[in-house]
Amino acid sequence: MEFEFIRPHLLWLLIPWVVYSALQWSKKSNQKSAQLIAPHLMKVVMGADGQKHQKQSNSWLGIVFFLLAIIAVAGPSIEKQEVPVFKTQAPRVLVLDMSYSMYSTDLAPNRLTQARFKTLDMLKQFKEGETGLVAYAGDAFTVSPLTTDVTTLENLIPSLRPEIMPSKGSNVYAGIEEAVSLLTGASATYGDIILVTDGLEQEDAEDVQKLLSDSPFKLSIYALGTAQGAPIKLPEGGFLKDQYGQIVVPKLFPTRLEKLARVKGGKFASYTADSSDIETFKPNLGANTSVLKRDQESAKWRVDAGIYLLIVLIPLALLLVRNHAVMLSALVVFAMLPQQKALANEWTQWFKNSDQNALQAYQNEAFDEAALADNPVLKGAALYKAGDYEGAVKTLEQTSSVEGQYNLGNALARLGKLDDAISAYEKALSLDPDFTQAKDNKALVEALKDQQEQQNQQDQQGQQDQQSQQDQQGQQDQQGQQDQQGQQDQQGQQDQQGQQDQQGQQDQQGQQDQQGQQDQQGQQNQQGQQDQQSQQDQQSQQDQQNSQAGSESEQNNNEPELDAARQDQQAADEQTQEQKQQQAQAASTPDPEQSPQDEEKAQAAMMQDSRPLTPEEIEKAQQLNQLLRKVPDDPAILLRNKMQLEAQQRKQRRLPRGAEKSW
Repeated sequence: MEFEFIRPHLLWLLIPWVVYSALQWSKKSNQKSAQLIAPHLMKVVMGADGQKHQKQSNSWLGIVFFLLAIIAVAGPSIEKQEVPVFKTQAPRVLVLDMSYSMYSTDLAPNRLTQARFKTLDMLKQFKEGETGLVAYAGDAFTVSPLTTDVTTLENLIPSLRPEIMPSKGSNVYAGIEEAVSLLTGASATYGDIILVTDGLEQEDAEDVQKLLSDSPFKLSIYALGTAQGAPIKLPEGGFLKDQYGQIVVPKLFPTRLEKLARVKGGKFASYTADSSDIETFKPNLGANTSVLKRDQESAKWRVDAGIYLLIVLIPLALLLVRNHAVMLSALVVFAMLPQQKALANEWTQWFKNSDQNALQAYQNEAFDEAALADNPVLKGAALYKAGDYEGAVKTLEQTSSVEGQYNLGNALARLGKLDDAISAYEKALSLDPDFTQAKDNKALVEALKDQQEQQNQQDQQGQQDQQSQQDQQGQQDQQGQQDQQGQQDQQGQQDQQGQQDQQGQQDQQGQQDQQGQQDQQGQQNQQGQQDQQSQQDQQSQQDQQNSQAGSESEQNNNEPELDAARQDQQAADEQTQEQKQQQAQAASTPDPEQSPQDEEKAQAAMMQDSRPLTPEEIEKAQQLNQLLRKVPDDPAILLRNKMQLEAQQRKQRRLPRGAEKSW
């Protein structure tokens, strides 16, 4: 328990109190003589002096009152109260090695599986602070930015494996660089990078050491594997081989990793069957002990005990002003009335001009009031802070100062006018070449412009590819329709020709039968008279029979083609009928994965729509349902697509570091 004053500078008020007390002590003799006379005779004997001595008797009460008041205002305190107003842990980034050497089987079942388990155990220890996740192989990618949601990381880690990485290799430098970028982007003044790997080359270790030499971040390493190593067993079977056909056996070199971790005071641990290795990375104060202690002390507020002295001060105040109690009560009531802040500060504005008042409003974040300034630089800055970027541009275009051009570039960048923003930054740098903020913003806007141009090119290329695919698909569909129409026309012509041939044969056969009957009847009635005519008829009948035989022969030759055409047409009709039945069945059968609520909504929608679906609509609905079922929901596939898209955007034309080896 330590006693101290929260506001010790107010103890200087004791100096006038001592002077006043000394003056009152010097009049002590007069007070003694006044005590020999009765109070009711004091006015008669001593006249006005009696009232004077009575006032002096009350002055000692005032001395005690002001002494206690000064002590109360100075804030006596004997205890502290902790207030949790800060975070005690530094941010951290986990960097996981996703090279194919993690499939080595020297740890059962392999290094990758153990790395996942150990990383999940680490996350359980990180109860405070933010954690990020980076995975690397031939290149590095951010799997999760800095977050306090450990559950998200726990869901992502089991999905990581070397197959989803866009490029093979072991680019540890890119992984550390991505982690540094994450921490720097979060404005972290210190933080931890925990590398989970099974090894790295000596030149990579030197490059990583140079990268971290100028950064405030600390590198810790968790190593997996053994010095003997083991073959790399691939998921699809077999073992990984190098370019010479030899089986690759990656080995662990813990000395190299430990030396790299100790450079900046980091931690190092290698795999053990128990949890002793993970305990090494348990968060503690470490090198930031002095900083955190200072933060903790500043977070402990002193308890002001001066409030308790009011218990004594209020009765004393009533004794001192007992003759003016009504006035005191009115004063207290007036003091408790709400006051307007504008009236309280109005008198201070009388001694300032408009720009000074606008500057004060800007500092108080009253940007609308600050925008009334006459100075265009201050007015433009206030409009920028208020979100009126167009108004800020119009105002700042009137200025030619360094700050005005710099703020103009910021406002133009906010409006998306990157070229104009770069020109404004260049004007500011021409006036002050050492303006660091203008240089940084100019470089940032130029990078953003390049990224937009690259994105526009990719979008344009994608639209062209999509358009060409659509055109090609349209041509194929049109060609297919033409071929199908041609087949149908040819089939129809064949059917029509067959019907005509069959009808002609039937008519010819009927005519022959009728002619034969007539000839036979004529022969019976006029046998004796028309012998010559009978011979001619017999000759004609023979010719007709020969013609009939030729027609039947031609018909028999055409029958295989007609039968094949009929069979094709019949098969096509049956197939179309089966498709319609399947579509109708699919439309009427509920989805087994559909919830009862969704099914009720679908039934209600079907009841509202009384119009039956056409076969084309049923077919489109079935195709859409099949496409939706094909959408992947595996986190590993989503991560792979994300990394592939990011790798395409980077468009690295050179071979990344560490990608010389595929393991």
